[in-house]
Amino acid sequence: MKQEVIASKYLNREIAYRIIPPASNRKSVNMLYVQDGNDYLELGAFQETFETLVNQHSSLDNWMVVLIHPGTSEERWHSYHHRGDSFHHYISFMYEELIPKVEKNLIVMKRAALGDSLAANISVNIASKKPAMWNHLLLQSAAISEEDITAVAAMEGPVNWHVHQTVGMYEDEFISPITKEQLFIYTRNIQLQQVLQEKGVHLRFDEEEESHLWVYWKRILPNALKTLID
Repeated sequence: MKQEVIASKYLNREIAYRIIPPASNRKSVNMLYVQDGNDYLELGAFQETFETLVNQHSSLDNWMVVLIHPGTSEERWHSYHHRGDSFHHYISFMYEELIPKVEKNLIVMKRAALGDSLAANISVNIASKKPAMWNHLLLQSAAISEEDITAVAAMEGPVNWHVHQTVGMYEDEFISPITKEQLFIYTRNIQLQQVLQEKGVHLRFDEEEESHLWVYWKRILPNALKTLID
């Protein structure tokens, strides 16, 4: 795994990210962009889980993983939340700076996005800007707002996504540590599910008796990643 830093003109700060290179030497690659990358490594056991699946399923051996760290809790909120000062700048950073840098000299076949909570929210919003660029969305307990759902509903043209959406039935109770607001995550995910179905995406929706916690996302991470298997 390689550690990298990119100086963003859109965000006016440096963004750290890590790359897990593909296990194979094929000319073409698939890209998985993981928001909250450090948390997925430290709390979600991402690397161990992903490497185990690659060893079990050869079709995953040409996936390159980019794990992006959004910064402090405040920087994360402002980048990932629709009301954040850097929300639109972060989407521009992804499309104009990070993705071109990472994919330079690569032949990219598919793109996927993975995120938890607000990281899932920004993943949906990034993909909604250019839906034709994306193939898979892995959304774990997306902390999505009505504004974000409206943005998804406003997408034009065919949306050929494969979406794995998971949420805990007790997540309406979660209070944002930044804004102190109740986020109604379960209710909003039901609304998002309906919009995605109306868009005709290939949707797998799983709900469990769980709360807004990393132990939940870590446990179900293997099932999410398995949706990338051809």
